Amino acid sequence: MRTRELCLRFSIVLLLVCLSISSVGAQSLSPDQPGPFHIGSYKMWYLVPPYGLFRATIRYPATSDGQRAPVNISAAPCPGIVVANGYAGSEWQITWIPEHLTSYGYVTLCFTPPRRLSWDTTQWASGFLGGFSVLQRQNDRRFSPIYHVLDGETWGAIGLSMGGGGCVEATGTAGSVIDASVALAPAGFPSVISAARNITVPVQLQVGTIDGLVSPEDVLKMYTQYLSNSTIKEYLAITGGNHLGFIDEHYASIGQRWGIDNPPGISVEQQHTTSRKYFTAWFQYHLRHLDEYYTYLFGEEAQQDLETGILTDLQYNIP
Repeated sequence: MRTRELCLRFSIVLLLVCLSISSVGAQSLSPDQPGPFHIGSYKMWYLVPPYGLFRATIRYPATSDGQRAPVNISAAPCPGIVVANGYAGSEWQITWIPEHLTSYGYVTLCFTPPRRLSWDTTQWASGFLGGFSVLQRQNDRRFSPIYHVLDGETWGAIGLSMGGGGCVEATGTAGSVIDASVALAPAGFPSVISAARNITVPVQLQVGTIDGLVSPEDVLKMYTQYLSNSTIKEYLAITGGNHLGFIDEHYASIGQRWGIDNPPGISVEQQHTTSRKYFTAWFQYHLRHLDEYYTYLFGEEAQQDLETGILTDLQYNIP
């Protein structure tokens, strides 16, 4: 009996040590590296009048990878983040973003709008705002895979191109629930610019220096002229990055062969690595309030990227 008790105590101590090591490892991860969680997922549709049905994939921290895999309760309560691709794109062409964020314990919803060839950024903005409502309903639904996983009060948004413009527009919409957002090479249509002036929450803008579809100058103008200096904001230009470098590598290579964008100066994986470092740190710092991510945004890590040429430009405002 004494031996069994000692073995049990040793097992408990060993388990606590392993959990402690795992926790320390997760906290010390560089945000460009995958997070500690597996990824569960399921697909759904949601209606946003007057635009129609939006197709979406919801991803959540799980105990294993796969469709409707058991949720990992240790990640709860989770902030929710809505993600969108751009003009003519689909949610399955930009999976690297929600998958990376979900590995850090976020519940993500990545959507495809019903009118993919539309130039109406308000459609994308409506998709973002509708996506938050969907996540909240799924969180409250007893047999949902994410039942009571979300904290229900903390929301982020990230989008590319038209999705980036829609992200900015949704963030600046009156009554928006968004607490922090990231726009990748955002489209700068009038409705986007108007909404940008109203933003009061942290917003980060990213662009590649040789983007052939949305110029760095236009994105910088959004940062300097339209986003208020009374809010936290950041602008970064990824050296050698282009527009297609923000989508999944397979689809980026196809688009590049068609001559849709300027030839890149870096690989898609290099652009992804830099981009995800900054958007993950942005959400970790502003949604989870983890101070250790400050260095990746405003401190030594960020300055090192600028000095080594990974970034051509880095500007930020902390009122």
